[in-house]
Amino acid sequence: MKKNIDLATIKSFILTNALTENVMLMLHPSNFDKLVTKGKRKVKSLCISGINIIADDNNEISEGEIDILEVKFN
Repeated sequence: MKKNIDLATIKSFILTNALTENVMLMLHPSNFDKLVTKGKRKVKSLCISGINIIADDNNEISEGEIDILEVKFN
């Protein structure tokens, strides 16, 4: 069974893992599209609780998964 990822799932994931602005979350493209689709306008990224959410353009993430990417600041 594939896990549905919605805003509540993302917020819970962020809180459960005590994530801060030094990470980004990456989702399978179909999960990302379902999350951001509003009408015909399409977005490339989304920010929830100060954390950027992007789609996986390299097909490395399985559907229903959330991957954490560390962001390094110089």
